[in-house]
Amino acid sequence: MIITDWPNAVAHIDADYFFANCELARKPELRGKPVMVLGKLGSCILAKTPEAKQAGITTAMPLWDAKKACPKGIYIHGDFRYYTILSRYLMSLLGEWSPVLEIYSVDEAFMDLKGLRGLYRMPYNRIADRIREEIKNRIGITVSVGVSVNKTLAKVACELNKPDGTTMVPGRAISDFLSTIPVGDIPGIGRSRSELLFKYGIKSAQQLAETSQNLIQRWFGKTGVLLWRELRGETSFPIQKDSPPPKSIARTSSFDKPHTNLQVVHGMATYHLERAIEALYRHHLLVKEFALYLREKSFMTYGLKHRFESPTNDFYELVKALSKTIKNMPSNRIWRSTGVILSHLSPSCGQQLNLFEDPKKIECQDELNQAKLDLNKRFGRTTVRSGATLFISKKYTINKERLDLPLF
Repeated sequence: MIITDWPNAVAHIDADYFFANCELARKPELRGKPVMVLGKLGSCILAKTPEAKQAGITTAMPLWDAKKACPKGIYIHGDFRYYTILSRYLMSLLGEWSPVLEIYSVDEAFMDLKGLRGLYRMPYNRIADRIREEIKNRIGITVSVGVSVNKTLAKVACELNKPDGTTMVPGRAISDFLSTIPVGDIPGIGRSRSELLFKYGIKSAQQLAETSQNLIQRWFGKTGVLLWRELRGETSFPIQKDSPPPKSIARTSSFDKPHTNLQVVHGMATYHLERAIEALYRHHLLVKEFALYLREKSFMTYGLKHRFESPTNDFYELVKALSKTIKNMPSNRIWRSTGVILSHLSPSCGQQLNLFEDPKKIECQDELNQAKLDLNKRFGRTTVRSGATLFISKKYTINKERLDLPLF
């Protein structure tokens, strides 16, 4: 364990119930009420205010269950363009405080505070409080801040004083701090890992930090050792200003209510596939393996995979693979959610063609795919889309459509 307070100083800034908070920023009259923001398909709860949480609402809860638990709640369909604008404004504001910033998600970031005490002539806790105050005054939302010697400890600390709070964990206080943290609250320690640790009598984060490295290596491998070192105050995960490309892309959601209509399942999966393809182009990636994700009403989960001969980002090839895969779906089941997962990703630049591929055909396909994306970006996501999505109810339409042109 380290014996100095601030060998490094890392802040984790996390917006409180971000999507719901964004709605409160433009509709102050809703403050103090149980407000819930629905996902893009309007079928589940994506974000909730503390008042909704007190009423028993949980994130990802299906809409029909939420209305039973909170019939007088205020349900708002998500306005993701607006949330994106506020997210960019939030990250821009954080960038004014420190040039070393890692954007972790739409509402989270890590900030390197080392050296800023002299610049701003105030201690780290005051810097964190000033950041919270400025975000509240300029954007109208609240954030929580955790400050410690590395990213893992800062993230754990950030959760303790939500909403709108600051938590400080200097180096010499790490042991006392971790002794109060259940091992399951550590990022990267899921349910199965927690159950394994419980068998060995390890219930607190501090007990995990005191476990021998050999045991950690045996139980969790290299990634577990990296996490263990962070709990001991070392730095295994430095702040990355330029985020690495994703290792997989997943797009899933629940239906508005469980049903057996395979056309809607096919259409919804195709809709998610189109969203995933947009992400492929945005990150300049190709995919080698595709999986159709399905979950029954009973929560039984299926993953039907398709592997391509060579990496691709072609819309037609991916949709064709989905149609082929969906024929292998179990019949006579009641489905509650579906989606797609793209894995084995690789950069699209410098793509190596095989001997039998036609470069001109690939170039034409790429131009067609890009034209589809450009039209949807300009006129709305569902402007040009697969004919399979026509079986989705109009209430699932995300953007108001000027054109409605199924591709096939």
